[in-house]
Amino acid sequence: MTKSKLKVLSSDKAGSLPRAAIILSAIARGSRKGSLLTELITRESLPRTTVVRSLDALIELGWVVKDQQSNRFNLGPGLAALGYSAIARNPLERTAETELGLLAEKLNQVVYLTVRIGLDMVCIGKYESKSQIQIGTGGVGLRGPFGMSQSCLGIMARMPATEVYEIIEANLPRYHRIEGFDETGFRESVKAALKNGFGTYDNIILDRTTSGIGVAIVDASDYPIAAIGTTFLTGWLSEQQRQHCILELKKSAKIIEDLLFKV
Repeated sequence: MTKSKLKVLSSDKAGSLPRAAIILSAIARGSRKGSLLTELITRESLPRTTVVRSLDALIELGWVVKDQQSNRFNLGPGLAALGYSAIARNPLERTAETELGLLAEKLNQVVYLTVRIGLDMVCIGKYESKSQIQIGTGGVGLRGPFGMSQSCLGIMARMPATEVYEIIEANLPRYHRIEGFDETGFRESVKAALKNGFGTYDNIILDRTTSGIGVAIVDASDYPIAAIGTTFLTGWLSEQQRQHCILELKKSAKIIEDLLFKV
């Protein structure tokens, strides 16, 4: 859901479903530790009574939980179950699963499948090799500001530059809330992605020990709908190995595109 759509929803307070969607999205975009009631009210400019009623209904459904010690609200197991069910039924993940499992073994690295949802990114697939060294802490269901992963940069690499920079400006305050975020390095990586047609992720946030590569999966109109990403220790790959990794990611993306869109 885009920022503009969220604003439209927040201005239409007539329906309970739009309000619930706004609050769920706000919690999803907030800290992994959860969001305080005051933060949700301020962030979405909704009346306190409206937010409280919506939260009570979402808690009853099991879609939101409240930590009684911290008084923070977070997404609940009921919503997680729906999310995993949706991922399992997603034609993209079902189509990509076998190919990306093979790719992980071929690269001997963890491979991720990521989609963009408005100003956010969501990981919908993680595929591990048999290697005892597994680099990367992300997992299925991980959500964050779009731009903060190698897969995001892979998607950006195939988007119109004007759209990319609009997203960056909208998300910039969220990026800066991430510890150690390097705006200069990030903008350089975005510029390189738009030039090269794939994304590289090096030394952009606090963890300076890992690097990554992301390649988009595009639809029949050549617009990116997802990306394949992989993570490895910085300096682990030689330039030849790095180029081989990029080539294999592109091959897998093309196979998935053909399976999804080739008539």
